[in-house]
Amino acid sequence: MSTLLQLSPILCCTTLFLLLGQNVHSRRNTCLYNSKRLPPNMNFSFLNGIERFKRLQPYKHLVSIRTTRATAYFGDNHICTGSIISSNLILTSAHCVIDRRKIITRTHRLVVVAGAPNRLVRSKRTLEMKVLQVMPHKEFIPAGAHDIALLRLAKSFPDDNDFIKVIPLNEEIIPNGTKCRILGWGQLFYRGPYAAAPINAVLTVFSYDYCQQFYPDVFDETMICAGKTDPWDLNACRGDAGGPLICGDFVAAIVSWSSYCGEIRKPTLFTSVYHHLAWIRKTGAGHATVVKAIKSLDLFLCTLFIHIYF
Repeated sequence: MSTLLQLSPILCCTTLFLLLGQNVHSRRNTCLYNSKRLPPNMNFSFLNGIERFKRLQPYKHLVSIRTTRATAYFGDNHICTGSIISSNLILTSAHCVIDRRKIITRTHRLVVVAGAPNRLVRSKRTLEMKVLQVMPHKEFIPAGAHDIALLRLAKSFPDDNDFIKVIPLNEEIIPNGTKCRILGWGQLFYRGPYAAAPINAVLTVFSYDYCQQFYPDVFDETMICAGKTDPWDLNACRGDAGGPLICGDFVAAIVSWSSYCGEIRKPTLFTSVYHHLAWIRKTGAGHATVVKAIKSLDLFLCTLFIHIYF
């Protein structure tokens, strides 16, 4: 009997063990993705209409999407914000990862930074994650509908990092008049500096008809628009794109584009999570389905090999 045949039982058993372990890990990721665990309580203080967080909880659900290399210092390569919706999936805007020619950004040009209380400071809990797959919506229209994308990470976030947590997705239509929060590291004002710590604002969700008055050729049912109702406007700015609109404890929408950081009295446009739930679940599970099929084939071939030779 050849050496290969002598070692085959050991190899098959090892393969079965690894497949079982990967299957358990895959199921754990799926549970994280579908769970509706509520995020920790958030404490806020107001400053000139802008809310700054007293504690670090909000950072747990956010990531800074950056180009691979910083220009001069850590964090100066920030381009967009994203939300952690599973142990290895980031929800963001399509225009963050696809250009006007509809060319998708290559994975080696992106890095996702999580667990950063300060965008400019790398702490012990900060993780810089490589991107395995960039998945923008195939029907994305620049400055229009379906401005949504998923980033699949090369590795999963560890369970023991208290600075990194999953935030669940909203599964209902957001009623008009709902007060929600936007979060991000965007510019503090039009053409101004980017924020070091995430800044958030409370916005009101407006009706479909009201939104269409401002964006008659763009706005459709897959979008949400929200803004301030008082005279001093406050909205998303450059660098906030891809960040979450959080209603209650869920990501209800994604920052798509705004009207010059609130300088022009128009509401910000968001991509509705509710209207893209099927796409998120199908796209997020697509890679896992292929892996599961390969695992099943490996298991079948290993079993067949044992049956033939033993």
